[in-house]
Amino acid sequence: MVYRLIVKQQYTGNPVTRIIPFEGIRNFRDMGGYKTTDGRIVKYGLFYRSAELTGMTEKDKELFKSLGIKYIFDYRDASEATAKPDPIFEGVNNVRIPAIAEETQAPVQTIEEIIKSDFFKNMNADGLIDMYGKMTLNNSSYKRLIEVIQNPNNLGILHHCAAGKDRTGVGAAFILLALGVPKETVMQDYLITNETLKELNESIKAKFSEQITKEEIIKFDRMMAAKEEYLQAVFTVIEEIYGDMDIYFEKELNLTAEKRVKLQDLCLES
Repeated sequence: MVYRLIVKQQYTGNPVTRIIPFEGIRNFRDMGGYKTTDGRIVKYGLFYRSAELTGMTEKDKELFKSLGIKYIFDYRDASEATAKPDPIFEGVNNVRIPAIAEETQAPVQTIEEIIKSDFFKNMNADGLIDMYGKMTLNNSSYKRLIEVIQNPNNLGILHHCAAGKDRTGVGAAFILLALGVPKETVMQDYLITNETLKELNESIKAKFSEQITKEEIIKFDRMMAAKEEYLQAVFTVIEEIYGDMDIYFEKELNLTAEKRVKLQDLCLES
């Protein structure tokens, strides 16, 4: 796995260096390399995150096979997955558990449709903050995710949604926090999406520049951006309901202190 050696050599605190250059997949990156509060490091090759996988080229499939991924965890709903299904690889377990109730999702499948939809017209920053907060509680998808990553036979695991920003962003935050990565670093990891999706977002705006207003462009930027206040909504809800992450992990995600120690010993290195 040559890319992983390159990442380790280049990594000097800038998490952007962990991006893996697929041809047809956006926002694909290794979550390894982050330092925890006890000084250990998250191992490379265990946790990956990305946007949808439908655009995989043949070259991408070969690169994917080289990463040692055993589990694909899909946060999308049925309509999204039907329109853009995940590829099937021999020896890889595909599981899909929606992280957001399907009725709250936009009834559309493409960026073009989203821009023309009522979902887009009605979306604002407060709506996204509310969505992040709701994802935090009573979420069977994240409960299953945390259960899955405790089994070493399921690692490496790729978790993804459509853009790899919102649902995947929350899932990634839970994984890293469970491993003991500081909240500030978790936020940095979340914000990388602004770099990995920048080219795509700019091309979309250029394509629709004559069809949408300046106000709609601002709204599009807000919807497609990873903003601190969005992920902060997750932390705020947890603090308001449970007081701290330790209690949240145990009560909401069934990750007890004992289980968490075992997970960290499995996934961290000195």
